[in-house]
Amino acid sequence: MIRFPKGKKTAILVHHNADIDAIASATALLLGFGQKNIRASIGIPNSIARQAKKLLAYSGCNIKINPDLNNFDVVFVLDTAVPEQLYPIKLPIDKEIYVIDHHENTKIIGTEEYISPRRKATCEMILKVLKDNNVRIDKKIANLLLAGIVSDTNHFRLADKVTFKLVVELLNYNADLKFVLDLVNNPPEFSERLTKLKGSKNLEIYRYKDYLIVFSEVHNHEAAVARGLVSLGADVSVVFTEKKDELRVSARASRTIISKENLNLSQNIFSKLKEVSGGNGGGHDAAGSLNTYHKERKSDIKKFIFEKLEEKLGKLEKI
Repeated sequence: MIRFPKGKKTAILVHHNADIDAIASATALLLGFGQKNIRASIGIPNSIARQAKKLLAYSGCNIKINPDLNNFDVVFVLDTAVPEQLYPIKLPIDKEIYVIDHHENTKIIGTEEYISPRRKATCEMILKVLKDNNVRIDKKIANLLLAGIVSDTNHFRLADKVTFKLVVELLNYNADLKFVLDLVNNPPEFSERLTKLKGSKNLEIYRYKDYLIVFSEVHNHEAAVARGLVSLGADVSVVFTEKKDELRVSARASRTIISKENLNLSQNIFSKLKEVSGGNGGGHDAAGSLNTYHKERKSDIKKFIFEKLEEKLGKLEKI
């Protein structure tokens, strides 16, 4: 059980390019801290995702980009699987670290940990933490948590029975589902739409049985492109993006190939990438991600992912 750190100045951190689940988790926790008179701030590495900005505005909470953690006694790390997702923020070794995360193979070690890969969104876990600390779940907190769940379950497509039980609980706390759906509805901007189209043009396509596995490279929006390729018909999509000082890889898998071939992108591939990539990877069954500062290893990383897919599935035939 995660207990609130009373009387200690607390930082709440989430991963870079913070998405809706991350921002919803952080803001709901911050509001809970406020009820208990705990001084706290939200810190984000580099940036917040465009899709989460409307939610942040609704929360009424402020954030700090790349905060100095020396000013805090305790650090909560939410929805973050690997240290690279916090860059350029480095976790101090002399502070209490609380880790709350739903990813598989979380690589961040905490003084206190609540890690549950079975949960579909970190917001599901934050609800329990708030209740365990006797926080009153008001309408705003309920809406924030519901928004994170809606987003990370892809509008309930990835939800399970526990998720729906928690959704009903949030509705009983007066969460407004229609309002929340509007809150998380963010039509893609021009640059994202253009990148998706370019990503669907520059493809390497492989076949295994009646499954399609695709590789692509884009300049940005790699996660959106990976999702878009699966929605277009790919069963596995792997998308690379090179930035000035890092290489990012995002992958997605269809529910069909996950259930019928027992594929798990995190367990079978991304959690095993550290040695070849020099970075840390992680994710879920349907999603994998990697961040590394070793851009020169891109071809080795791509080869490794390809070989692990063949090891799990069988020979991939190029189309």
